[in-house]
Amino acid sequence: MANQTQKKQYDQNYQVVNEKNSDLPIMAFLNRKNKQIVKKHLDSKQYDQQNCEFQVEVINYKTIEKQFTIYQIKVIYGSLYWIFQTRYSLLEDLNSKLNKQIVQRLEKFPEKRIFGNLDQQFILKRKVQIDLYLKSLFKQGRNEKAVKEFIKQSQKAAIEINDPCELKHFKLDS
Repeated sequence: MANQTQKKQYDQNYQVVNEKNSDLPIMAFLNRKNKQIVKKHLDSKQYDQQNCEFQVEVINYKTIEKQFTIYQIKVIYGSLYWIFQTRYSLLEDLNSKLNKQIVQRLEKFPEKRIFGNLDQQFILKRKVQIDLYLKSLFKQGRNEKAVKEFIKQSQKAAIEINDPCELKHFKLDS
């Protein structure tokens, strides 16, 4: 019963978000603080105690109105995974908040480019660079406060979450 109520709430909230700005899912999720149902997320104690490693992958990208590019990122933690979208500038902000010693151990963060940053070859190259950067960040900097906050926010902004633990088991009729 509770799951049906949550699903109904989620569907209503999703419809509200889509009415506002369906072209920019990341912006819609960031702007709907009070309209969003609270999703389960990993608090720092929970994920520190588990033996799982984070896996991350940049799975896609999309250029919005020939102005900027959003990157679709999939994070896997044990049997849980979520997909969210973000812009280069938000990742750049995250990188600037990290401890300098951690940054030195990470893959190089992709450089900023003012002109030609919407060129398809450049976007593909940046997608690969962001992927390598995030993989090293989730491996080397997982205990950083900024990284933990990024993980938490990425779950809140997720466009898709799959938690097999929340699926109800059922019996097939014989």
